[in-house]
Amino acid sequence: MANNTHWSIPIPSWLNPFYSRSSNGDHIYSVTDQTGWGDNSSNLEISQNHPILTPALLFVSKLFSQAQFNIVNKRTGKKVDNHPLLDLLLSPNYYQTQNDLFESLLFMQIAQGKAVLYMKKDITFNESQAMYLLDSDLIEYPEDFKTPKKNRSYDKTIDNQKIIYDKEGENLKIKFGDLMFFYDLPNAMNKDNTFQTRSRLDGLRQTLINTKDSLLAKNIILKTNGKELITGGNDTSFPLDDDEKKEMESLFQSNYGLASNRKRGIITKANLTWKSLHIALRDLGLDESVKVDGNLIYTALHIPKDIISLEAKKTTYNNFKESMVSYIQNEMQSTLDAVVSVLQKEIKEKNLILVGSFSHLPIMQFILIEKFDGLIKKGQALSSLRSAGLPDELALEECGYEKNITLKPLQQNGNQQQNSNSQGTETTGNEEENGE
Repeated sequence: MANNTHWSIPIPSWLNPFYSRSSNGDHIYSVTDQTGWGDNSSNLEISQNHPILTPALLFVSKLFSQAQFNIVNKRTGKKVDNHPLLDLLLSPNYYQTQNDLFESLLFMQIAQGKAVLYMKKDITFNESQAMYLLDSDLIEYPEDFKTPKKNRSYDKTIDNQKIIYDKEGENLKIKFGDLMFFYDLPNAMNKDNTFQTRSRLDGLRQTLINTKDSLLAKNIILKTNGKELITGGNDTSFPLDDDEKKEMESLFQSNYGLASNRKRGIITKANLTWKSLHIALRDLGLDESVKVDGNLIYTALHIPKDIISLEAKKTTYNNFKESMVSYIQNEMQSTLDAVVSVLQKEIKEKNLILVGSFSHLPIMQFILIEKFDGLIKKGQALSSLRSAGLPDELALEECGYEKNITLKPLQQNGNQQQNSNSQGTETTGNEEENGE
């Protein structure tokens, strides 16, 4: 076999590089092969195999999956206990629970730029019986399909058109009317097909690859560190013969150990020079590069540094609490509201609305405490203004209440009136006693 012949095997490693070894024992690593993260890799594949992006997406998705859903009568504000949509959300399909479905939904929405739900209908009653999350990369749109901005009546025409899902597998034909689209990026960028969007990971693609390459380079260096080189000192030195060369290699590679009869001393007539092939990882700056790339990923996911960071800096509990609450309010809640507005299509009753919330989470109880403190202070301010003689309507307005609220008399005035009545009763009793 020629020396340049290669045979390839996959390394069972979480890094999953493409690895080959030549017949002379040289190790070859490649990350540009299609079996690794080449240009043909999809964002979803990268999202499931990245050392930083994958756990960050899991954190975001698992937090999102803890949302609580209720259906409320928008006129009375009362919750509706029994509704088909609530039952469908609790048990969306045979393979997933509610938490599984929404965790996967947000994961794919971020990775692919959109998530697509297939609302499988009952043929008889035309009601949704199950919800399935589709891989948008496997959706084929009709030939020459467009979404022009015409009148509203054209919407029904689009609803009746069909996409082909997983042509090489299930080969399902699904009407647009049975699909729900959830977008991570604005869906108005593609004027011909508004169902098509890009992913926020498209702009991070090189950063994601650089992160993996840095970790792979560190892995290679760790495996090669510790090697040594012994060679002739100069051109005039006496060379080693074959037996000396083999004996020296055997000494360094296999016969060197901790036993009493082992030694690493070399006696030779040749002029030798020893060199270490060790590379200091700190000098390469790989760890710093990974930290910078990792923080770019967290920034793209809008995760505050006080929640997750690669800097290994300690943060106070108050900072973590405030950052977590702010993240849920400003990021998770807005994403949940967008999902709820799409699922609202499943509610036929016009007076009912679907509401999603994270207020039940333990971390959000701090919001309730602050809310109650604010209510107490508002009540105290209202009481102080009334006690100062300000009219009730003006006091209510100043404290942010509605003017038409009916207030009870101040407790202080009631006590004075009660004391006055008691004094009058006592006087009357004395007069009657004196009259007798």
